[in-house]
Amino acid sequence: MASQRLRLLSWLVLALAACATPGGPGQVTGSVTYRERIALPPDAVVRVMLLDVSLLDMPARVLAEHEIRPSGQVPVPFTLDYDRGEIEPARHYALRATISDAGGRPLWTTATAQPVLTDGGPDAAQLVLERVRGGAARTGPRVLAYVCDGLEFRVEVTPERALLFLPGRSLALTAVPAASGAKYADGTTTFWSKADEAMLTVDGAEHTGCKLERRPLP
Repeated sequence: MASQRLRLLSWLVLALAACATPGGPGQVTGSVTYRERIALPPDAVVRVMLLDVSLLDMPARVLAEHEIRPSGQVPVPFTLDYDRGEIEPARHYALRATISDAGGRPLWTTATAQPVLTDGGPDAAQLVLERVRGGAARTGPRVLAYVCDGLEFRVEVTPERALLFLPGRSLALTAVPAASGAKYADGTTTFWSKADEAMLTVDGAEHTGCKLERRPLP
């Protein structure tokens, strides 16, 4: 009986040690598509990236990327391999994708990053890309941080939409008309910014006087 208890205790110790191991391989899967009824060029190149978007007002850091030369049309499936040891629960991660021609000219791109892994984000996603008008390349995501009355949050802003990183979740808002500044909403949540100040209405509470933080995360 004593030997059985010892073996059981040893097994439990090993199991707990395995669960506590932070490293090891991980995968993010999904597909890349777009809404236009346009055939994918035969020389198209699909690039998918897993990004650390935690740094404030800085280009995102690429953790993993995969280049695909599809033999068919969209949706194009992808699998990104990453090291779980690089993922920290307090940081923010997202997917971005582009479709380019053989010369590197961007044809479609994600308008905003797709949150994954932390903040309740999934490890699988369908990325719906938007057509790049005039072949102009878009810059990588830049994440800004705001501090207001009892709330700290981050936001990635494009002319079309804003992606809010709130504690424990993320929200995608669409641009709406504003008398001044930039305003985004989804019917229940509103984010408005002008210069270095912003206002956020979320969960029925209005947070005013939000100030832009310019120091990077450690």
